Formats: sequence, C-alpha cells, structure tokens
Amino acid sequence: MSCLTFLRRIRSVRKELLLIALLITIGHTDFAAAQSLAPASVQKSSELDLKGLTKKADSGSTESQFQLALAYQFGKGVNKDIFEAIKWYRVAANHGDPAAQNNLGYLYQTGPKTVRDLTEASKWYMRAASYGNPAAQVNLGLLYLRGEGVKKSPEDALRWINRAAETEYPTAMAALASLYATGQDVPQDLDKAVKLVHKAVKKHSPEAQALLGVFYARGLGVPTNLPEAAKCFKKAAEAGNAGAQYALGVMYEKGQGLKQDSAEALRHYRLAAENGSTQAQSVLGEIYELGQNVQIDYQESVAWYRRAIDQGDAHSATRLAALLYHGQGVDRDVQEAVKLWSWAADKGDAYAQFDLAQMYASGTGVSRDLIKAQSLFTQAGKTIDVSKQLSELSSTMSEASLAETR
Repeated sequence: MSCLTFLRRIRSVRKELLLIALLITIGHTDFAAAQSLAPASVQKSSELDLKGLTKKADSGSTESQFQLALAYQFGKGVNKDIFEAIKWYRVAANHGDPAAQNNLGYLYQTGPKTVRDLTEASKWYMRAASYGNPAAQVNLGLLYLRGEGVKKSPEDALRWINRAAETEYPTAMAALASLYATGQDVPQDLDKAVKLVHKAVKKHSPEAQALLGVFYARGLGVPTNLPEAAKCFKKAAEAGNAGAQYALGVMYEKGQGLKQDSAEALRHYRLAAENGSTQAQSVLGEIYELGQNVQIDYQESVAWYRRAIDQGDAHSATRLAALLYHGQGVDRDVQEAVKLWSWAADKGDAYAQFDLAQMYASGTGVSRDLIKAQSLFTQAGKTIDVSKQLSELSSTMSEASLAETR
C-alpha cells in the first residue's frame, strides 16, 4: 500500500468535532459582509413594478436604483442577475448613496469568483464608512482585521468597528464582544465582552445571540452551560444565522447539550451550508463521502466540497483531491488533484502538503523533485508526524547523490 493511500485511509474516519475548539470559529465569520438592508426589504414579486421602477431609476431616483439592485441581487420579481445588481448599485453608489456603496462592496467581497475583488470591496466600504454607514464600518474593520483587500491593521479595524458600535449598531457590538472575549488584537476583557453581547442581544442581533451561545459553550465570562448554549444557538438559527445552525449540527451529532440526533444534525448542517457556512459545506462533503448515517453519495459529496473550496476551504480541497487521485466516485484526474493539493498546501493544509510531497517524491503527476518533496514534508511536519517519510526520503536522496558521483 502506498503511503499516500495509507494516509488517506487513516483520514477516512472524520476526526471528532470538539465543540469547545470548534465554536470559536463562529466569532468573526458571521460578522463579515453585512448588508445595509436585509433581503426581506425587497418588494414581493407580485408587488414589483419592474417597468416603473426601472423608469424611475433611469430618471435618477437613487432609491429606485437601490431597490432595483436589491431586486436583481435576490431575484425578487426579476430573474436573479448579479451583474445587473452590481450595475444599479454602482449607479446609486456614484450618486453618493452609502447603503448602495456598502452593498456594492458586499457583492465584490462575497460574490462569485467572476466578480470577487477584495480591493474593490474595501474601496466601496471605505466610501460608505466615511459617510457613517455602520454596516460598512464593520465590514471595513473586519477587512483590516484580516488584511483582506487592505494592509492588515488591528488599529484601523478597531477604530472602524468602534465607530459603528458607538451608534449601537448590534453587529458592531457583537464583533467587539468577540474581540474582547478572545483577546484578539485587544487586551482580553470578559466583563466588557459579556456586557456588549447582552446589549446586542437586546437589539435582536442573531450574531450576538450566536456569540452568547459560544460564551456559554466555552465558559467565557459566564459559567459553562451547554444546554443554555443550545438555547442561544436555536434562537440565532431560527433567525437564519449560519454559524448557529452549524453549532447545533455539531451539538446534535455529538450529543453535547442536546440529545444525540443524527437526522437533526444533518438537517442543521444542510441549513448552515445553504446559508454559506464553509465548515458545514465541508462537513457535508465528508458525511456523504464516508456514508455517515447516510448512503454514500459521491456526487453530493463533491458538490459540497466544491462549494466549500469556492469559499477558500483548504480541507475540502485536500479531500476532493484524494477522491480525484484515486478515482473514487469520480473520474480519475491526477492533474486536477495536483492543482487542488498545491492550492491547499499553499494555504497551509498539512495533509495537502503531505500528499503533494508524496507526489513529488514519486514523480506521480509532476516531475520528480526530491528537494521539493523534502520541503513539503518539513512543512507538513509542523502539524503531523512525518519522521518516517523524511528518513526514507533522506536515504533516497543520499543514494541518488552517491549514484551521481560514480
């Protein structure tokens, strides 16, 4: 058995999702890319006068331009069309509408690959934030926090998020609470975190409700209480919060704070995945790949892996690459496997680094390159044990070097 095949079999049993380690990922992901108006504000299809709205938009009505963009974005009364949405948001944004500027930035940040442009997103967020739009201030702050589309700057991140929080914008208060709870880029202050999250919860913020669930799950500023955490997650999940839906999936799957229920776990994972949770998409990929309480369905698995990959998930890329390499449930495609492993390895996935190192060591799908293999094994070794592989590779390199001198 090849070492790559052996490693994949080791990984074929999905590793335990430890709730305590997992839930902190909810913190920042749900605070990014807030829109100025929710989809519910779009007129119902039966009420949308497309001809009249377009006429008003063409005549220069910024409000009509914004509503038309929103309708195209969500397919309310018209066929969903991201490019038409961008067009009308841009028209309104150029007329100085901060909400349109924020939503234009939102589409450039979260839209499909064909339109995604973080630098462009940051530009429009900056314009809207400067006009005092709190959603844009939070979005811009989070870009600064991660260094996406702008140079990473915790100071600028806190400045913009604080400005939004001063207006009692719930998402901003929840984002600040998350930062103070984790001590990320600010001194940890659990009392301040708890006060902020409760204040945001009173304003009916699903993000804050989900974060309060995290606090109860991890004992951050409050006593650890998994049943109470589940209650918080349920409230946030009912409001459509993907992070809370994912957390409930984990709790149902593991029987932590809730009675174990595989069907409910799957339902919540699917809800979260449909609402954009990368973690849930990746988990669904593994569930259908491995047949965990469902029939094995490689087509479904690959579809979820690809959706997660589109959002930058390296773990999903590594698993899909293994399926493609082995031709398991899909047509064998070594070249695409190499591309996916290379991408995931560059993003720091240790298993992708390991598998790619195997490819370079054997010359499978790539030109044999022992130096490259050694480098990749060394990178993977920061996370997993590769001492055997490095030892074997060292012997191979020594033999190759000796052969060259003869």
